[in-house]
Formats: sequence, structure tokens, C-alpha cells
Amino acid sequence: MAATLCQVMGFLLSLLGLGGMIAATGMDQWATEDRYDSVVTAIFSYSGLWNSCVRQSSGFTECRPYFTILGLPGTLLFCQKKHKC
Repeated sequence: MAATLCQVMGFLLSLLGLGGMIAATGMDQWATEDRYDSVVTAIFSYSGLWNSCVRQSSGFTECRPYFTILGLPGTLLFCQKKHKC
């Protein structure tokens, strides 16, 4: 009985971990940069594995997908290709 309970708990925890990995891969906020202190521009930029987004102080958000792999930082390039980060 105790072994079965441990196996069920282990399976449920592994499903929770798998769901967390899928959610983290799809999120856009892997790297963030806050520029609210700047006098010229008040924007918040963030990038994920698949696109880069910019949110302005007016609330407008613009996201652009990566069309080439040449301009990506090394960590994002590795994570995008290997899917093991």
C-alpha cells in the first residue's frame, strides 16, 4: 500500500513538473529589461525563446518573432534548438 502511494505521488509530481516545463518554454519573459527610469523612453522590453516584445508606458505591447537565429543571444539559441534548458 505504501509503495503504491509513493508511486502515485511520484507520478503526480512528474506531471506537475512536465506542465511547468511546457509553460516555461512557451513564456516570453526569459530576459527582461526595464527602462522606466530613462527620461527619453519609458518602455519595458522582454524576450523569450520564440519572440521579442516591447511594452510602452501607454500600455501598447508589440511582439515580433525571431526570423533568423543569427541575432539571438547564445543562451536563447541553445535553449531554442535543444529544448533542454
